[in-house]
Amino acid sequence: MKALIVDDEKHVRDAIRLLGRWEYLGIDTLLEAADGDEAVASITAHQPQIILSDMRMPGKDGMALLEWISVHTPHSKVLVISGYDDFELVRHAIRHGGMDYLLKPVEADELNASLAKAVTAWSEEDNIRMQSTRQSIVVNRMRPHYQDRLLTELAVGRGNSSSQMERLRDELDLPGDIHMCSVAVTSLSHLDADCLAKYRSQPDLLVFSVLNICTEMLSTPDEGVMFRQLDQTDEVVLLHWGSSSSLRSILDRVNDALEQTIQRRLHFGIATCESYPGGISGAYLEASSRLWRRNALQTKQRIHVSVESSNGNKSKRLTAHEEPLRMAAMSCRASRVSTAVAEWLDPITDVEVISAEQIQHWVEEMEWMLGRWLNDAAGSPSKEEEVTEEQSIPFAELPFDHEGLLSFPLLRSLLEHRLLAAGKVLTAHHHADPDPMSEIARYMDTHYQEDLSLQQIAARFYLSREYISRKFKQQFGLNWSEYLGRLRINSAKVLLQNPTLRIVKISEMVGYQDEKYFSKVFKKMEGITPAEYRKTVLQTGT
Repeated sequence: MKALIVDDEKHVRDAIRLLGRWEYLGIDTLLEAADGDEAVASITAHQPQIILSDMRMPGKDGMALLEWISVHTPHSKVLVISGYDDFELVRHAIRHGGMDYLLKPVEADELNASLAKAVTAWSEEDNIRMQSTRQSIVVNRMRPHYQDRLLTELAVGRGNSSSQMERLRDELDLPGDIHMCSVAVTSLSHLDADCLAKYRSQPDLLVFSVLNICTEMLSTPDEGVMFRQLDQTDEVVLLHWGSSSSLRSILDRVNDALEQTIQRRLHFGIATCESYPGGISGAYLEASSRLWRRNALQTKQRIHVSVESSNGNKSKRLTAHEEPLRMAAMSCRASRVSTAVAEWLDPITDVEVISAEQIQHWVEEMEWMLGRWLNDAAGSPSKEEEVTEEQSIPFAELPFDHEGLLSFPLLRSLLEHRLLAAGKVLTAHHHADPDPMSEIARYMDTHYQEDLSLQQIAARFYLSREYISRKFKQQFGLNWSEYLGRLRINSAKVLLQNPTLRIVKISEMVGYQDEKYFSKVFKKMEGITPAEYRKTVLQTGT
């Protein structure tokens, strides 16, 4: 802690230095200034918590200094040490935040008692400021997720009740007279691997970049809102309170801005909501369908208002060639894997329509097959610990080129690469991260607000649910759901210290959609209900 002594007489400053029990009071730095101007410079440079000032000084005097402090560093604790027993000076000192008014020559006991009071007051207020800062950090980090959750509920048809709509209007400051709504859906998994690779270590940065650009194109909430669809974390959805033609103009501007920032343009499916808010979910599904069922072979247009049928490709399932592919993978020979992939892929290159949805199905089939092979081969924990390459982007990378169109060379390379990697695992030559449970724990630490499931975690880290359950409990002493619950409840305890947040909102912000279940889990862990915890904390101030 720092203290500043301000007096135009050096012998007075020396006397105060000698009288104060600085080290005992936790003050390890003493600064000096001969007048108010020097004091302002020292306060600006060093930010002392305690200031002891004379009132009568040349230049900027103590009265002017106190006025400056009350505006620029109001948290500082000021003690006035003056040779004048003047009521007006005392009143001025008190009015501008002075804690005490001591007369010269000051006594040691009197000085140290005032210093102790000032140190205590500053420390107590600083603890409150720190607690408030922590609460603000947690709230600010969770608020975007909370807003995304409310809008996701609306889009998927779970959040259009009158109470939910009122909460949504209050949270987002939406207009109260929305008569028309158009919906646009885009998916970041339609970007090419080169673009996604730039964000591999910070995948959320890509999402935030797209969200920020979309927000900039919407001047106010009166024009529309955009959000991350939390049930499909690769999707960004834009709700526009206007016609589809005006939405097209917004999306063109979004793509122009995206081309400047990430050097790519996104594909959007759009649809019109016939009745708001009840028709939102239907329009969202229609827009999503138009995005995913676009022809990923020929068209370069970015805004899709219809679908092209690719039903003829449903028979070309990857699993129909599972055994030849598995045997090729087990061989660990690139030539044999290439031949097996070509037997399945070459006939497909002649078709005229392949939808983005069909491409996604093929990639999902491949991952499902590989996962089943690895699980079937895991006769012991040492086998299961060996996994394929961890996927940093939180959604599947699809074999699209820079235009968002299917690249057959990329699809071929993807299949061959994944099969060869799986073959190395199956033959015990490929080794994975020796501590996958810590990776899972770190992922949960940053995603606990989401609707996590063991199946999602198992798919993300290419491990079986049974293996994660067993190894996680061995390593952390808690099973994965207990660990997740503790993360959520600890965060809730911080939020409960903010009396302006309703408990139902806190429940949703930490990942519980049912307030009663949240209260039940909280009481089981803490022994009291959330309301009782809040009351205790606010009463005690701890």
